[in-house]
Amino acid sequence: MDQNWTTLDTDLLVVGGGVAGSMAAIPALEAGLKVVICEKGRVLDHCGSIGCGVDHYLTVMDTGPEWDTPEFLIKHVPELTDGIVDMAVAGRVIREMPRIFRKIESLGVDFRDRKTGDYYRLRSFGLPGTYHINFDGTDFKKHLGERVRKGRATVLMRTMVVQLLTEDNRAYGAIAFNFRSGEWYVIRARSVVLAAGDVNRISRNASGLAFDSWHIPYNTGDAQAMGYTAGAALANMESVEATLTPKGFSCQGLNALVSLGAYFVNRAGERFMFKYDSKGENARRAVIADGVINEYLLGNGPIYLDCRHLPQELLDRMEHTLQVDRYTLPAFYQQKGVNFREELVEISVSELSIRRSGVYFRGSGLAVDVNGETAVEALFAAGDCATVSGGISGAAVLGHIAGEGAVQRVRSTTGALPDPDRQALEAVRARSVAHLGRQDGMPWKEFEDATRQTVTDYVGVRRTEKGLQLALETLRALAKREPTLRADDLHGLMRVHESRNIRQNAEIMAVASLARRETRTGSAHRRLDYPQTDDKNWRKFVLVERGPEGPVVRTLSTERPLSDAFARRAATA
Repeated sequence: MDQNWTTLDTDLLVVGGGVAGSMAAIPALEAGLKVVICEKGRVLDHCGSIGCGVDHYLTVMDTGPEWDTPEFLIKHVPELTDGIVDMAVAGRVIREMPRIFRKIESLGVDFRDRKTGDYYRLRSFGLPGTYHINFDGTDFKKHLGERVRKGRATVLMRTMVVQLLTEDNRAYGAIAFNFRSGEWYVIRARSVVLAAGDVNRISRNASGLAFDSWHIPYNTGDAQAMGYTAGAALANMESVEATLTPKGFSCQGLNALVSLGAYFVNRAGERFMFKYDSKGENARRAVIADGVINEYLLGNGPIYLDCRHLPQELLDRMEHTLQVDRYTLPAFYQQKGVNFREELVEISVSELSIRRSGVYFRGSGLAVDVNGETAVEALFAAGDCATVSGGISGAAVLGHIAGEGAVQRVRSTTGALPDPDRQALEAVRARSVAHLGRQDGMPWKEFEDATRQTVTDYVGVRRTEKGLQLALETLRALAKREPTLRADDLHGLMRVHESRNIRQNAEIMAVASLARRETRTGSAHRRLDYPQTDDKNWRKFVLVERGPEGPVVRTLSTERPLSDAFARRAATA
């Protein structure tokens, strides 16, 4: 391993090269700033949650009808999120949607239907209008990557950021290493954007294979863990998300299924979703997942997908768009001998992720203000690691907002960047490389499996105080074993860091879940010992911050923006 440090100075450091990270880099590059992107993936054009493509994009387009305006959608956001939402940030994201949509089109993304030349818009997931554009987004990420490269950003692929650099509650860079070459970096920056996605690989799934996940398995809560350690506040971490997948094959595609008119039926052939929501299959994702879970618990499984009633035109579109996200899905159906056009397809519930709780405009992660800035000055967050999320469009819009906010922060910053303590840097590296080649250490896979089993057994989709306390005891016992984790090579060392981040996020989730003594939003947070939604006492944010002995919880009324809880705001008021 190279014992020297590579030092880079830049205006903006972006952690994560997916949609949010790329969109954050673009306005900074357009402003003439120097940008460094650290990304764990191999190719910028195909990294992140939609590296292989996307088939839906949510946006207001301002085409004329009242429903297609930002203010109309904003009016419905409290209902869509059960009142747990930062309206200041959600409002800005929605108002910026048309502008960012047009900008993405200008980068070469074609949202139009290739047969009609028009936008194919659909209604789904409880939204009050046909805001989803169904399209072939196979090259969506490629166009964003091309724009970043043309702007001459420095892109460090196969590079994992392991710790932020802060001084006086201000971020000024990060420590990272390349898990192919072993090169270690000190990157100093005037602003940092965290855009490393949600938290996956955190619970067991139907196949038992951790990397067979509905969402990208390489998003492991790196941003949330680093931001928490640096002093940022996290919110909504008790809210989890799951989806419905074909049995034996985890993949995205629920949006296409429900928006194009598929039904879900139980073993008796009953179309049951209307028992759980008046919108049936067009309910919010969290309600759909909860309905399926409940049917299984009632003994009404297996549960099936039913597309037999759909016209051939819609079945053709469904078959095409479902393979955009996961191109191997048609081969899976063929090998299983399943024809979804003519027969029922058995489905299962996916693993959990800490993401956006099955609703739009309420994310689980780093609390941000209207500029995308966290409680740590000059530290921004966007995408599924932030508290306002809306799928790909939410990542794109908040990413761009965070990039613009970072430009403002850079331009207002004067003076030289701090010099990091060399002894502290060496200590970070020494602790990391100590995992390499340990003979008596715990394998990272075993450690991760223990975390997943704990979350599945005690946190999961049906929670109790006793179970959550047991989860915390187990997760904290696992934390004591982290120094002994074993990595066989540099790639394994990256996995060790991911495993530690997954465990940290699981602990934060359990702490937040224990604090919220109510049930809210279906399977997003269901307490069996507090089965009712309690707006009087719990229509509030649960915030988690780092304390002297671990995660500390406090609450904030949803009548106030999350930024009111930021320590840096209080200190300067």
